[in-house]
Amino acid sequence: MVVPSTLIRITPWSHALLASILAPGDLAVDLTAGRGVDSLFLWQQVAPGGKVLAFDIQRAALTQTEERLRQSAVPVHSPVSDPAALTAAPGVALVAACHSRLAEFLQTPARVVIANLGYLPGGDRSVLTRPGTTLAALHQAAEGLATGGRLAVVVYPGHPGGATETAEVTSWFAVLDSRRWEVLQLAVPNRQRVPLLLVAQRRDSPRGRAAVCERAEVGDG
Repeated sequence: MVVPSTLIRITPWSHALLASILAPGDLAVDLTAGRGVDSLFLWQQVAPGGKVLAFDIQRAALTQTEERLRQSAVPVHSPVSDPAALTAAPGVALVAACHSRLAEFLQTPARVVIANLGYLPGGDRSVLTRPGTTLAALHQAAEGLATGGRLAVVVYPGHPGGATETAEVTSWFAVLDSRRWEVLQLAVPNRQRVPLLLVAQRRDSPRGRAAVCERAEVGDG
């Protein structure tokens, strides 16, 4: 694993922790395409025969992601909102849908899933991730991970509503069944309102709802 050169930059840590288990041909999921930074990183790990699903509800985000990918000569598949229209070809498939619909599009177990919560940088700040749909997406991601797969989420407590989402996402990770999940949290304790990273690795095969949380009611919203 390549350690980020700047210790307190959180996103590079998420990339480092995912790159260490990704290989060409794998399936990876970006739950928040945004400007395409994570999508490009994932493709660089799984190319040339792998596949990335990149979700976003904002057309501006998908457009920026597509532009970034094409500048790097990445095979990009046009945005789809219907799982039946999803191509099986290698490349990055743009998904114009809420990440809470992940299970509809996930045809095989994913090696990794990443999310960078909050709003689109430079975009409409009123359009941001919400705890309800975020937790739904995380639950589906956990159930859809391959054995040994990792789920990495960067949360931002600094924006309006961010502290609530951070607390709920942190609580969701905290109750993952320790017999089946390894969980890591990276934070910057001497600074306030800065992002933090949560990572979970599946230790065994999916076994339904009980495999996700220690308490059956967790994740019901």
